[in-house]
Amino acid sequence: MTALDTAVDGLRGSAPGICLAVRGGGVDDIVVAGDRQVFGARLPLTAGTSFDMASITKVVATTGSLMALADDVRLDDRVGRFLPGFVADATVEDLLLHRAGLWDWWPSYCDARCVDEGERADEGRRLARELPLRYEPGSGRHYSDIGFMLLGQVVEAVTGCRLADAVAELVLRPVGMEHTAFAAPVGDSASTSGADGVAAGSQGDDIERRMLATGEPHPVPRGPADFDGWREHLIVGEVNDGNAFHTFGGVSGHAGLFSTVEDLLRFGQALCAGGRPWRPDVLAAYLAAGPDPGQSRGFRSWSTTVGTCTATAYGHPGFTGTTVAVLPEHGATVVLATNRLHVEGAVALNETMWVPALHAAHVELHRV
Repeated sequence: MTALDTAVDGLRGSAPGICLAVRGGGVDDIVVAGDRQVFGARLPLTAGTSFDMASITKVVATTGSLMALADDVRLDDRVGRFLPGFVADATVEDLLLHRAGLWDWWPSYCDARCVDEGERADEGRRLARELPLRYEPGSGRHYSDIGFMLLGQVVEAVTGCRLADAVAELVLRPVGMEHTAFAAPVGDSASTSGADGVAAGSQGDDIERRMLATGEPHPVPRGPADFDGWREHLIVGEVNDGNAFHTFGGVSGHAGLFSTVEDLLRFGQALCAGGRPWRPDVLAAYLAAGPDPGQSRGFRSWSTTVGTCTATAYGHPGFTGTTVAVLPEHGATVVLATNRLHVEGAVALNETMWVPALHAAHVELHRV
């Protein structure tokens, strides 16, 4: 029994389905347990199941694209150079570090109410640029989806392409991520009843509707009655994030990607290789420690210790229950994919699942 098996066994009560994988450093192992859906129909999780990436979109799509565009977009460039009318005198680096003073969260669908989907997305883009700041810029880290909505717009401005097309050209094709796309799963995963399928999520928009009703964890001057398009059905194969789904049609710099564990492993190994589509010097600049603990430019970081080896993992979690990270010291990638929102009652915290999973992967890397 490997450390991965033990870790997955320990996490079985946290989500209906769990997949933990590590590749690199002489290890190539994947452990799968449980179901991708348990409500309405019980369907098994497989190594090929597609997952809603949620905020992993920030690192794979948006940060990945910006790194590929390093000759055109510098970290110290003012965002206003690309997005005239942006309210803050902030740099690209400020947005990547979550230090631009933006709102932590804002339900754009309460304001962007155009019937036409394209007009609604344009209104959402304008809102992200013009929404007054909440904090003093540079005063501290305030994790914000809005910053990555804006960075997605920067990618569009520089490439002259819609974000989905730009990401496909800059990241997905060069890395070989054939089962990754915005707005909906790819191939067989698009079928809820297929062999691999897509992991089921939450019951409608209950989580965001509750956020508006309670003001927790992000108080905003909006309430549930300010939006009349709440989803009531089980979310399967639709983007979970309300802003990405309702305002941006499933395509945004902060959320909207669907992917598989295999594709995330490919992404991580491309980062470890330090070649196309990212130059080693650019990757080093993005991974360098920022002014706030655990935060690099677009990447989160975690420390993991096995024996005398303390390694740093760089990656990002996704609200729906999936996390990807690379350990450059080992040339390895770790992926934890779960459907933690597909439960009744309390939802397990991402961090409480990820930390033991990362440690287990690190243990395996020292067994070879």
